[in-house]
Amino acid sequence: MKRRVNTLASSTAKKSRHWREEEEEDAGPSDGVGVPLPDSDDEKPPPPQAPASSPSGVGAPNPVVWLEIQVADKSRGRLHFELFQDLAPKASESFRQLCLGHRADSKTVSYAETAVDVVYAGRYLTAGDIDASLPFDGVESSCDLKHAKAGLLTMPFGSASFYDPRFQITLGPVKELDGKQLIFGQLLGTPGCSLHPLHWVEVMGTPNGTPREEIVIKACGECSAEECQVLLGAMVMAAQMDRTPESQVDRFGRTGHTHGELEDAVTHENLTHVLELTEDLLGHLEWACKKNMGSERDRRAGLFEAQLKSLTKALKKVEFKAGDIKGYENRLALDAKSQLGRAKDLEESLVRVY
Repeated sequence: MKRRVNTLASSTAKKSRHWREEEEEDAGPSDGVGVPLPDSDDEKPPPPQAPASSPSGVGAPNPVVWLEIQVADKSRGRLHFELFQDLAPKASESFRQLCLGHRADSKTVSYAETAVDVVYAGRYLTAGDIDASLPFDGVESSCDLKHAKAGLLTMPFGSASFYDPRFQITLGPVKELDGKQLIFGQLLGTPGCSLHPLHWVEVMGTPNGTPREEIVIKACGECSAEECQVLLGAMVMAAQMDRTPESQVDRFGRTGHTHGELEDAVTHENLTHVLELTEDLLGHLEWACKKNMGSERDRRAGLFEAQLKSLTKALKKVEFKAGDIKGYENRLALDAKSQLGRAKDLEESLVRVY
């Protein structure tokens, strides 16, 4: 069973901050880098709940699941999601089952080895096309939450007799989905990640949404009680066990800043990874802008210009930080300067041609 999700409309403008105003923040953890998950018995806090493999319901914290992302045959890390079992129990439980692996038609089906088949940078990605008969209830048909940030798990409202496993992850605010889709989870911080996996996914986006490289959910699963306590926090879990009411602002705000502009993700520790990503994107833009764009040339040129602007901001920050660490006579600074030169040439080319 397959169903194509309706194509969404216009992109959403995003605010950016100047990197010089943010440099003093680099002493703290970078986006997506949090406290390491416990790896020894001495470090494990007391379990706050029953094993996470049992469904969560009234009086239990929301479950946390993970998706391991592979881009162009390279592992880029895990995405951790809190599922809103308290607000959307049907959608949350079905999604949890497909992360764990659900037995259906004499075989186990899950999101593992399925593709991310739509990526619109700054807006959303679509994944989860499982070709199997799934005996799940249709998801909830109303939602008060708004698609106001990146990192939200969302899917179209369902009917009582049909479950579609396809889902979206927002890559920015997508207001046109409000009232049309169900938000049933949100992205949490990704411990130990140098550069957030969603940056590697987002850079593969194209004007028509088809990723230019293969993106696969290589594996998936559910976090243990101890991992949930690290990712959610003991206070949040205690409030969820008491079913303390939570406003949208509080619910969305307690995760912190989990995904945003590439410029804001640049740190002293991940300069090499950022330059690997920008080199890939720059090479793609140089190739794409030489092609005949046909009747959509104006729209495509506008999208390329936006990607180039974001890339240039990130490269300027990399160049500054590389020089700040070692002086400008070093490989990282030279690579950043070289890429900035190519980006400037490409920008001038776009201005002349389009």
